[in-house]
Amino acid sequence: MVKGVIFDFNGTMFLDSPLHEQAWIDMAKKLRTEPLGIEEFYANLQGRTNLQIITYLLGRQPSATELESITEEKELLYRTRCSAPDGLHTLAPGVENFLNQLKPTGIPFTIATGSYLLNVQFYFSHLHLEKWFDFEKVIYDDGTYPGKPSPDIFLKAADKIGVKPADCLVFEDSYAGIRSAVAAGIGRIVTVERSLDAEKVAQIGRVFAMRDGFVGLDTDILR
Repeated sequence: MVKGVIFDFNGTMFLDSPLHEQAWIDMAKKLRTEPLGIEEFYANLQGRTNLQIITYLLGRQPSATELESITEEKELLYRTRCSAPDGLHTLAPGVENFLNQLKPTGIPFTIATGSYLLNVQFYFSHLHLEKWFDFEKVIYDDGTYPGKPSPDIFLKAADKIGVKPADCLVFEDSYAGIRSAVAAGIGRIVTVERSLDAEKVAQIGRVFAMRDGFVGLDTDILR
């Protein structure tokens, strides 16, 4: 039986990947001469931290001032798109229903996201996440640990909810995220991104189930 649940957020609970991708494509025009294509983004940058992405685009490590400035410019572009009338204002289909089932079970759960603090604050305000989540238990990119596929984010999340990684279920949408969960020793991994290649996922190993989102999911997945 699963004793704790950890949710990746972007692209998993909140289907905002196209908004992030477009914001980075726009930023790349300012950071290098060669345009950033979507295939290059998927191959090298999906699921990575802002520091990792900016370092890749610049071709060097940014200074602290550069990192802060570029990150905020990109994230402001992203948040503006989210907040627009034609932006994104709801969690992924089926997520609220699953959270409403999960909360009464008493099983601890949290979010482990590569987003930074201002975005996490935006998500809580924009999507009213406080109905389900304790902000203080959310793990986000604070610049003190490496991004996925390193295991740190999921190790921190498991520790935050007081559950051993082997007793946790992680919901993920990316190859880097799956590798991170495997490296952390997560006991059960469920993917919710239908475009993931089953053969590639199998090569990484230890994925319990591959799903097309959260619609129809219930707490039986925890047994």
